[in-house]
Amino acid sequence: MSKLLHFCAEEVTRLFPPFLVHLEALKETMIEYSVKESIVQPVRQQLTVPNTADRFISMPACVPSRGVMGIKVICAVPSNKEKCLPTHLGCIQLYGLTGELLCQMDAEEITAKRTAICSALASKALANPDSKILAVIGAGVQAESHIQALSQLFNFSEIRVWNRTKSRAEKLVRELHDVGNFNLCVSDTVGSACSDADIVCTVTSSSEPVLFKDHVKPGAHVNVVGASSPTTREVGDDLMLSDNLVIVADCLNAIKLESGDVIQSGAAPHHELGHVLHFPLSRDPDQITLFKNLGLACQDVVTAHLIYKQYLSESTRS
Repeated sequence: MSKLLHFCAEEVTRLFPPFLVHLEALKETMIEYSVKESIVQPVRQQLTVPNTADRFISMPACVPSRGVMGIKVICAVPSNKEKCLPTHLGCIQLYGLTGELLCQMDAEEITAKRTAICSALASKALANPDSKILAVIGAGVQAESHIQALSQLFNFSEIRVWNRTKSRAEKLVRELHDVGNFNLCVSDTVGSACSDADIVCTVTSSSEPVLFKDHVKPGAHVNVVGASSPTTREVGDDLMLSDNLVIVADCLNAIKLESGDVIQSGAAPHHELGHVLHFPLSRDPDQITLFKNLGLACQDVVTAHLIYKQYLSESTRS
């Protein structure tokens, strides 16, 4: 057996695909998953560590069009936040369709960027193309990746960040002060962050709702990212059950089993992202759209494949 090819976090960063290449690849993947139904992907399996909120998660997928399959194994440890450690740690193994193990790689940056790319795809499909104000609720890794991704698709004049611990929001704003030509600032409340915002992203580790209907203006688009289990949620019932709300999921099967926002409110999702990307959604200008972004294994596998192909390209040239 040949030596296993492993890409550490630094190598993943160096080999990562350009934004627009990644965006187009994941758009094709979501359409392939929802419309062509050629991707094989079970709902993720989760083990809860006894007496903790920690989870051990496995996410396999097969993407025949790219000649690969793979699995992401990830540990979700919420208490790591207090230790200044990543709350999600894991790796991805990439296989050929013959069963050959091609490589394995650190999953942290892949998870962060593919999640933000899918929120960006949903925002591009559902939000006002002239959106000027972005509100980000949360100040962790996903807050950073969402600001970076969305600011490449929209000409924002202002991005507002709110976090329960204000110092973390202030730190994020300092770190991203030169990302784009917009005013990046900290808000004191969720309400002030979301007031007249065109796009809202909730990227918190909260288990209780932080976003409610009166926070969101008519016609706004919301990306709900942070709550990824039946027992956690970020959005209140008044918004989830609003007659004025259109709910889009990355996967309709998964959202009904994994999303606390949907399960606890009893809301009924309307569309899947791949369908919306392929068949543009017609809606009333005052309707609020909400994208529930759980994250799919096929997104991880396709991203890992892009990284692997870049490695092969460099190896050939050298």
